[in-house]
Amino acid sequence: MNFSAVRGADTPWGKAFAKALAAGNRHLILIGANEAALEALVREIVQKHRVLVHYLVADDADTGSIINVCEKINDRFEVDLLINYAETGFHRRLEDYDIRSLDRKLKTNHASGILYLHQLLPNLLLHAHARVIDLWHCPHPLSAWEQALLAFNMHFAEHLNLELNDSGLVINSFALTAFSGSELAEKAMVILESAVPGLEKSEEIVK
Repeated sequence: MNFSAVRGADTPWGKAFAKALAAGNRHLILIGANEAALEALVREIVQKHRVLVHYLVADDADTGSIINVCEKINDRFEVDLLINYAETGFHRRLEDYDIRSLDRKLKTNHASGILYLHQLLPNLLLHAHARVIDLWHCPHPLSAWEQALLAFNMHFAEHLNLELNDSGLVINSFALTAFSGSELAEKAMVILESAVPGLEKSEEIVK
């Protein structure tokens, strides 16, 4: 039984992707920092869809937390899809951050996605047609140096995708802008349909 792992499932975008996958009859592993929000989403999904849903709490700024979550996933589940969601955006100038808050922000926004992929890669490679969807939410215009960080991550995914071409694993990257309500749900479904061949499309518009 294959599962889809969704990072950031406690965010509006992560929630939209989780619901869209559930509407396509995909079993889910929800990952996020807010346990109450994850529990509520699990209840909402299982009431509407006949899928299995599990959740795991993780701190994306803590390497040990990421390793712990990924070990649990690799021990218990077969994963053929990773929704690798991250929120970008520095709300202050670089020089206005102290080193600890900057370290946390860089790890959470940029480094954590590579760590999740690294830890789940052996699991994903067990499947002939596994997929990784890197999602970068940019809620406001990025400064030049932030754009450079985002470009680095997207180029990294592009080159890794080429390297893994023979394995059957495909990595897609998408920059997400600000959407709300039904627009957000529809955009999530469009991305999934383009990146995951054979995804079942529900007649229900996920709200």
